[in-house]
Amino acid sequence: MTSNETYPALPEGPVFCEDCSRPGAKVEMEPHRTLPREARQWAEEQGVELRSYRCPDCEAIQVFRVS
Repeated sequence: MTSNETYPALPEGPVFCEDCSRPGAKVEMEPHRTLPREARQWAEEQGVELRSYRCPDCEAIQVFRVS
């Protein structure tokens, strides 16, 4: 897996929760201040900026690469 495949690129526009959209709901995720530890470490090693988002319904966290 290349470094660009580790975390997907941050989409333009709203970020929707993948877990909640499977049953048909479109839940917009909210910016989350804290990156998971492994994502923070990866970003430092790769010199890449990451942002995390949290789903207000299911509490899932998704991390995206900032291009």
